[in-house]
Amino acid sequence: MKIELCEALRVDERGEVSFAQLIEYSGLPEADLRELIDYGALSPLDPKAAPPSFSASALGLVRVAGRLRHDFELDANAISLLLCYVARIRALEEEVRALRAGVAGR
Repeated sequence: MKIELCEALRVDERGEVSFAQLIEYSGLPEADLRELIDYGALSPLDPKAAPPSFSASALGLVRVAGRLRHDFELDANAISLLLCYVARIRALEEEVRALRAGVAGR
């Protein structure tokens, strides 16, 4: 029997995280994270700030990016494209939930 351990991290979605924290939590090399920023998959709070800081919600995105790279050996360009699709799917799911809640409330 194989037991897997999961890491839990409590994050305030309104908080900020540093570039170094994104590297640590994603498991991605710094160069890949910089490419994700260049491709627009990750957006710093202030693009002109050095070092950049990000919304805490970026932690979820970089964790997904790290899994995509590890599981499928994708490059940063492919990962950024998939992250855009993941964000679009989540937005559509939220819209469907809101529509269902509106119908159920009638």
